[in-house]
Amino acid sequence: MALQLTIHTIDVRQGESAFVVAADVAAGRHRTILIDGGLLGYAETVHNFIDPILRGYGYPLDHILVSHYDKDHSGGVIGLLNADNMRVVSQAISNAVANAAQWAAAGTRPQQIACGAAAASATIFGACGLNVNQILTMCQVVFPRAVGKTDDEAAEIGFDYALEHTNKLQSFQSFSTLQVGGTGRRKNIAKISSVAAAIAIASGNNPATAAFGAIFLLIAKTLPNQLRFDTGGRYCNVHLIDIGQPIWPSQSAGIYADAAIGQYITKASRMMAPGANRTRTMPARGQDSLEQRGRSDSHPPHSPAIFCPAINSWVWQGIGNNPIQTVWRRKAGGGTSKLEL
Repeated sequence: MALQLTIHTIDVRQGESAFVVAADVAAGRHRTILIDGGLLGYAETVHNFIDPILRGYGYPLDHILVSHYDKDHSGGVIGLLNADNMRVVSQAISNAVANAAQWAAAGTRPQQIACGAAAASATIFGACGLNVNQILTMCQVVFPRAVGKTDDEAAEIGFDYALEHTNKLQSFQSFSTLQVGGTGRRKNIAKISSVAAAIAIASGNNPATAAFGAIFLLIAKTLPNQLRFDTGGRYCNVHLIDIGQPIWPSQSAGIYADAAIGQYITKASRMMAPGANRTRTMPARGQDSLEQRGRSDSHPPHSPAIFCPAINSWVWQGIGNNPIQTVWRRKAGGGTSKLEL
């Protein structure tokens, strides 16, 4: 048959994770899907496994499917999305800093630092996606004030001006805010990021790259250790498929839903990631989870009519983790699960 499946089973110890490539070799078409991701701590393991395969093929990751919300299946997926959010946010800040550095290139080092600090801080405080000219208006104000200042003083000037004026400009209010925890943490991250990023862009030939490296490392320190990896933006445009209602833990559904649309970095530290373009669907039971989900091309010839039917008909009836007391039962009127290859 024309459709060839390559199924990779990823070793995540407890739980489940699999990566499937479905290719129509003759037509040069393909689909890829990650099914579950193990525990949260295996997010980087899963990424390190599938990323070189996708790069080797030259394919994107089309779909992520979470079979259910048990932490040893959904945790790794949440970790991938959270780490991807960090990448998106770091990129947004570094791009703003690079634009400011380019504008201030003819100035002194303190003047470049003041502009970089204003851009980084303004982006964190709510100017993500803002027209570059409006951030450059800030630069015009802080640029002359930084003459004769030290690096730290210049960074403080840029940070303070952004802190005072970002929320006062009406044009800022139509954009999403990069919300990082409470006000105190947000201010701290903005201030530290502005100093590091501004120094980086003032000393490098590629301000966006230099700023990204500094900012990414600083923001990563606010996250749990297992999430401090760079996804390369691999999951920014992925389509997420939910095929069941949460069983355990009860809070997982909300966390996963928010992570899917880029609203959380961790459960404790909120951060918007407006650059993420993930879509999330919960197909009706029995509906094809892969066919035409966010795809404009036709179904590959000879591929199954149903690739993975969506179900939500199974419930956990066990007590604790004792396998003797473990029973799986189907709800009345429930469907069945099958995988057609």
